[in-house]
Amino acid sequence: MLMSAQQIRVKMKEESKNKAENKVAEASLEEKNSFLEDLQRVQADFENYIKRVEKEKEQLKLHAKGELLLKLIRIKEDFERAVKDTKDTGVIMIHKQLKKVLEEERITEIEAVGKDLDYELHDVVKTVESEDNKIIEEIQKGYMLGDRVLRTSKVILGNGKIGGNQND
Repeated sequence: MLMSAQQIRVKMKEESKNKAENKVAEASLEEKNSFLEDLQRVQADFENYIKRVEKEKEQLKLHAKGELLLKLIRIKEDFERAVKDTKDTGVIMIHKQLKKVLEEERITEIEAVGKDLDYELHDVVKTVESEDNKIIEEIQKGYMLGDRVLRTSKVILGNGKIGGNQND
């Protein structure tokens, strides 16, 4: 069966219309996919922001806690000096309680005397001639909060220049 010219034109218009509708649908689908990708990217950025803010809050808390604990450490050191010169059981008891609180907060003293110098843990205030290139004396104790240095140890370092250990 042959189609008339009118029928062919109508059929071509319908096909053209269908193609245009398909193009519009494809463009609409691409636009939706683009919006979806943008939304997913914004959502991921927001989640990363939340994680970063939480981490910064924890760091701030840890810093504030460290500052407070340093103040308590200074009080503990004053009590240690007082305990050496007194028999007062009240002073001794308070010193023990303060020491216990610091231990519960994971405060540990940095080992220094007889150790090799570690610039992250020790601050050299003086060097003296000695046989070993080791820490000879601790002027001020250093402290750690977990694995974080609260205060470095102030130390006197031997230079290893006595006897047969000449390093020059």
